[in-house]
Amino acid sequence: MHGMAIVALLATLAACAPMPKHPIAVAVIVEGERDSALPEASVAGLALHPISLAPEPAATNDGAAAALAKARSAYATGNHDACRTEIAKLDVPQLLAAGNRAAAARALALDTACAYQGLAQDDAVRAAARLAAFALDLPADAVAREAEELIIAAIGKASAAARARLQVTGELGARVAVDGNPAMCVVPCPLDLAPGDHVIAVEADAFEPAWKLVRVPDVATVAMAQQKATAVRASSQWRARIGRGLPATDDTGATLLALAAREPRIAYLHAGRGTLIVDGKLRASGSDTDAPRLMRELAYDGGLLQRPKVWQRPWFWIAVTGITAVAAGAVIYVTYEPEIQTMVTF
Repeated sequence: MHGMAIVALLATLAACAPMPKHPIAVAVIVEGERDSALPEASVAGLALHPISLAPEPAATNDGAAAALAKARSAYATGNHDACRTEIAKLDVPQLLAAGNRAAAARALALDTACAYQGLAQDDAVRAAARLAAFALDLPADAVAREAEELIIAAIGKASAAARARLQVTGELGARVAVDGNPAMCVVPCPLDLAPGDHVIAVEADAFEPAWKLVRVPDVATVAMAQQKATAVRASSQWRARIGRGLPATDDTGATLLALAAREPRIAYLHAGRGTLIVDGKLRASGSDTDAPRLMRELAYDGGLLQRPKVWQRPWFWIAVTGITAVAAGAVIYVTYEPEIQTMVTF
């Protein structure tokens, strides 16, 4: 029986996993059923706190449609100065950087027509040349026949002109778009462009978009610097990747989650699977329908908590206690000798 007592004492002293001096903070993102969220104290040694990613930004009205409507109205009434004043409010390169080619084409076509009708022929020629250099189509909106002819001639001249090489550098793998068209290559990207102004725009996961207006062939190389993505941008890019069927927590997904959450340690739980991300890097992954147990295993595999040794686990001491009890019983059974009493009667 003394052996059993010693085993019990050792179990009490040793069957505890080593804990850090202070709980380790881990942000938890739970996708799916909210009932599966982890209670704050569900894993010893970890300070869990649930977070939500920034929502998608609301669509903004940049006023392009309103300015174009006012310019069209002024043109229709013969007020060409007012027409050009409204067009001047629009940043055509910015429209192209945002991919709004239709608005850019309408703006430049109206600018051509209003300048021509307002007897500013040189300005009309420049506006038509810009439309042609950006490879924009002549809009369906009616303008004077002379303005249409000016635009068609500019498009023909741009099409026949010799192309010039423009080398785009920047973040490796950034997607490069030209003049509001869909992305056509990735950095480093050589482009052959018609002479004139061009809008070069780049997008890359984990970075803010960037664009520049360059004149070809005056510029042969353009370096596109991009800033790290804000939390809102990173969140939007992460959701967009999932929408395209890409993994939520591959290397790029992990980087985006870290930027979106602005937390050094993140646990992403979804449909019984979990991923631990530390400093933007995938550290551990696993699956378990029990969220606290899954979180504990992620913490062990990711090195946040020290996994207990075999002799520090409760089941080990339960087994040892059982084995000791069985062995003690066997010894007693084998060695037990009942006391023999002899009675003599006279």
